[in-house]
Amino acid sequence: MDDKLTELRAQLKEQALKDHERLSRLFIEDRFKFELERKEAIEKKLNIKNEKLRNNLIKLQKKWDDILKNSGSSHNRFVLIQMLFWDHVNDHFRPALNCFGSKKE
Repeated sequence: MDDKLTELRAQLKEQALKDHERLSRLFIEDRFKFELERKEAIEKKLNIKNEKLRNNLIKLQKKWDDILKNSGSSHNRFVLIQMLFWDHVNDHFRPALNCFGSKKE
């Protein structure tokens, strides 16, 4: 069982690296096609049955897209993504953990 899991992880990693290489090339060579593929990939991931979760994820993706749209340089984009990540950790993830830890049995 452990060997199958290790093999599956290796296959997933290899595929992810191939996809990253292809998308990196596409980003440089054809930004329009890159954006179409990016949006298609996001829509596939957001195609889930839980409507509340799907709506929350769509709102979050739209917020991130709106913020990053006019970021300018790749460095600004990186800084903004870092900021968005830490805002999400501090505003959503940590409070959720705190609520979980504070429940009395």
